Amino acid sequence: MVNGLKRVLATDIDGTLVGHGGEDHFIRFVHEHPGLAVVYLTGRTRHNAEAVIRRYGFPPPIAMATEVGAEIYWGKHMASDDIWAFQLRQDWSPRQVRKTLEALPGVFYRSRSSHWRLAFSVDGEDVVEIVRHRLRRERVQARVLFDPSDGRLDVLPARAQKCRALSHILTRVAVRPRQCFVAGDGENDRDLMQGRFPGVVVANAVHALRELQGESVWLSRHPGAMGVVEGLRRWYAEFEGGEAKADALQFYG
Repeated sequence: MVNGLKRVLATDIDGTLVGHGGEDHFIRFVHEHPGLAVVYLTGRTRHNAEAVIRRYGFPPPIAMATEVGAEIYWGKHMASDDIWAFQLRQDWSPRQVRKTLEALPGVFYRSRSSHWRLAFSVDGEDVVEIVRHRLRRERVQARVLFDPSDGRLDVLPARAQKCRALSHILTRVAVRPRQCFVAGDGENDRDLMQGRFPGVVVANAVHALRELQGESVWLSRHPGAMGVVEGLRRWYAEFEGGEAKADALQFYG
């Protein structure tokens, strides 16, 4: 779909690119590295995400995964990825999810923000595991995300994950995992940091995510967009060093 693509940045938006300053530094870095394509991975809806991108003047993406990976859009005109949508529909039944959970005490239906996302309120964090258990018991294929700050519990298709969506995108553009750098700050970025990608966890990330740093995933000293830029600079330095080493081995091998 995209010819000659060599490197990709796949990044969350809220808390990772916006909310802590430094957005102009991120924009400048991408403009100074024309070989770097951007993919946005967000819990926002498509229209909300597009509004933020326009507001800050962020680089246009080659693709965007919204609703925590439930929807994928491509290119300038944001064409929906019908292949991905078809895969998610195979085991997704919003009606069954709502019927199963509304029978539970302490669980209250809020709204359905899209075909892929049902929101509930729960009476405490201990109810979350009860929800997961009930869904498993009733053989309802779904993914549960909980926000303790407001007691909101979201239920999405089981395959709606940022890491899965990103893997689908990279396969279509023929980019290998080590050529893709990921950045995030929240619980729904955990699967990205546990995958095959190099990446950065920004300094303002939730505690559980900050503990995931390792050989290929670094913890930035800076919050937000400045943390993303710090990670990108380090990745570029190590990536270029690795490329040079590989070329030397091939030459002398």
